Amino acid sequence: MTFTVREHGRHFAVLGPGAEVMAICTTFAAAQDLAEAMQRGCAEALEAAVAYTRMRHGAAIIEPR
Repeated sequence: MTFTVREHGRHFAVLGPGAEVMAICTTFAAAQDLAEAMQRGCAEALEAAVAYTRMRHGAAIIEPR
């Protein structure tokens, strides 16, 4: 998943896929850090979900995206 930061009035919005506002921060630095942390968290969650599913279903998952 990709998260981006855009100006949102006097603040900064963290946008998720489909340009959905996930959070609003008062500084660009905070918004950028949050976007990066959310991206890492999603990647870690996908890895954990794939590992769990492979444990239960073997090679049923060919290539996670």
